[in-house]
Amino acid sequence: MKKNLLKLLLERDLITSQVYKDVQESSIKQNCSEEQIILRNDKIDLNQLITIIENEFNIHYIDLESKYEKNGAFNLISKEVAKRHNLIPFYDNDNQVYVAFSNPFDIKVIDELKFITNKRIKVFFALGTDITCSIENCYGKQIVDVAVEEMKKEYILEEELKNEELKEALSTENAPVIRITNSLLKRAVNAEASDIHLEPFKLSAIIRMRVDGILKEINQIPSNVYKSLCTRVKIMANMDIATKLIPLDGKITENIDGVDYDFRVSSLPTMYGEKLVIRVLYKAERFINLDSLGFSEDKVILLRDTLKLSHGMIIVSGPTGSGKSTTLYALLNEINSKSKNIITIEDPIEYNMPRINQVNVNNKAGLTFSTGLRSILRQDPDIIMIGEIRDEETARIAVRASITGHLVLSTLHTNDSAASISRLIDMGIPSYLVADSLVVVLAQRLVRKLCSFCKLQYEIIGKEFERLGFNSGEKTYKAVGCSKCNETGYKGRTVIYELLRIDSNHRTIIARSGISDELWAYCNEKKFGSFMDSCRSCVINGITSIEEFEEATYSYNYK
Repeated sequence: MKKNLLKLLLERDLITSQVYKDVQESSIKQNCSEEQIILRNDKIDLNQLITIIENEFNIHYIDLESKYEKNGAFNLISKEVAKRHNLIPFYDNDNQVYVAFSNPFDIKVIDELKFITNKRIKVFFALGTDITCSIENCYGKQIVDVAVEEMKKEYILEEELKNEELKEALSTENAPVIRITNSLLKRAVNAEASDIHLEPFKLSAIIRMRVDGILKEINQIPSNVYKSLCTRVKIMANMDIATKLIPLDGKITENIDGVDYDFRVSSLPTMYGEKLVIRVLYKAERFINLDSLGFSEDKVILLRDTLKLSHGMIIVSGPTGSGKSTTLYALLNEINSKSKNIITIEDPIEYNMPRINQVNVNNKAGLTFSTGLRSILRQDPDIIMIGEIRDEETARIAVRASITGHLVLSTLHTNDSAASISRLIDMGIPSYLVADSLVVVLAQRLVRKLCSFCKLQYEIIGKEFERLGFNSGEKTYKAVGCSKCNETGYKGRTVIYELLRIDSNHRTIIARSGISDELWAYCNEKKFGSFMDSCRSCVINGITSIEEFEEATYSYNYK
């Protein structure tokens, strides 16, 4: 057995160090010619490597697609065995099971699988990362299904237990409801979901997850099982399990695969029970800086220059779920330093940031945005971040802080940058103060990114998208769907935006007449860049699809 090929596989992260060791120590004789093993400059692409593996080891490579996972073959082997040996059964054919291994040379494991399944094993090779992903996708739902069946048999029903007895029953780590809850939280994190929805109905409860802004149903469980699950989640979130007729809020901190995650829980009484929504709060380090959010290079430079100002107001606007908070944290990351006193007031604090003083709104205790902001101004701040301007009083204090030597960052729920100026004036802020305080208004929303593994080039035909500014014959891309993107055709999201930097002419117009046709005309003359322009650029560059363009800019297309 020649070592060059194995070393190359190891360097390309196609096999683990353990596989490398196992093959070297294996008694299996491999007859590989020098011409096939010695590679030019040790540079070779994945397809060439796969060809060599298949030809020299007689082991076929498999790209794990979801259609194989749906075969149900993974039920033949427990998750523990699959994870321990990094393998996944993907097809069950009568007396033979097709299994993908990251180490297809381990004879002992193959013999173990023969014993477990009582079937012949056909060996395939797959990348370790693909196998790990498939294990989580396949066994995640299985854990919930098995636990639900156990709960049916054991009749763990909330109405049959008193509160203290229920707490004791739910405290056992191996209890089915514990496994269901842990599995749901882990699946959400692995799928990078933003929310988990637990929705009770007459005969069953539906579990859905929001991934890339789209809700997808992942499970249905019986109503009696849902009651125990609901109680378990409320206990974890330190919510009153006896209170079911009014909305409640809570927070869960859970360690998943060595990383701490926060989950914000909200309950709402409905006709058939309490509906729960669990917001997944990822660590701020995931967003790092402005470069990672999808803004163009010139806009990133403009924002960084703006952050050097000692006073003024930066507004980030957009509908719910448009990434406003993420952008604010990215801006704070850019200016966070030992020489700055940065204080935030948020409802709630979503991400803990080092060296930044973060204040959580507590309306019950009387700590509102306006009262908290007054106290913050007595704390000698350089930079103030307000989670959201919701009322006239908060707006007035924020504007006055921005013109008295503080840099203020905040958000507004408006659909575009001009509407943010209008909203402040409608809140009762004099137009001359709005003109003096504002330095940048950034309006944004999110669109789904096409999956880089399966997107397909598409040529526009005729005038089907002429109203959106696309001409016949232009090359774009469309969504297809594969196992990498869970058959959706999209993976991840990026920002589309319009960024309005307020100059002296803007200030003059706003102070004189507020939002007017004159302001619109001047903005168009300056060509500051609209949502339409930003999204069209994403389509042309193959980042997103025309369908996403149409949905994200619908209100602009039909004005």
